[in-house]
Amino acid sequence: YRHQREVDSGQRTVVGVNDYITDSPPIEGLLRVDQEAARQQVERLNNLRQTRDNAQVKVSLEKLEQVARGTENTIPTILECVENYCTLGEISEVFREVFGEQREQIGF
Repeated sequence: YRHQREVDSGQRTVVGVNDYITDSPPIEGLLRVDQEAARQQVERLNNLRQTRDNAQVKVSLEKLEQVARGTENTIPTILECVENYCTLGEISEVFREVFGEQREQIGF
């Protein structure tokens, strides 16, 4: 209730809701995904997972987890993961396991 009152009064900014609102109408169909394109992408992903060296993928992701838990720069290890055909989802999952997920905190 307090959160909503702050939004309504302008004390709390929610981009696109009570501030930074554009005069132009929303873009139609922006979030629609062509089902054929989605099917093709899933097929390519499945093909990638069948043809890559999954043992090397596992090693790369484990190394990324170790680096993320330490103080080293993660970029070289991320690049190594990409070179070994780790997917963005797999790399992201390592970071979610190590760091968690950001959630909006609403103070009451």
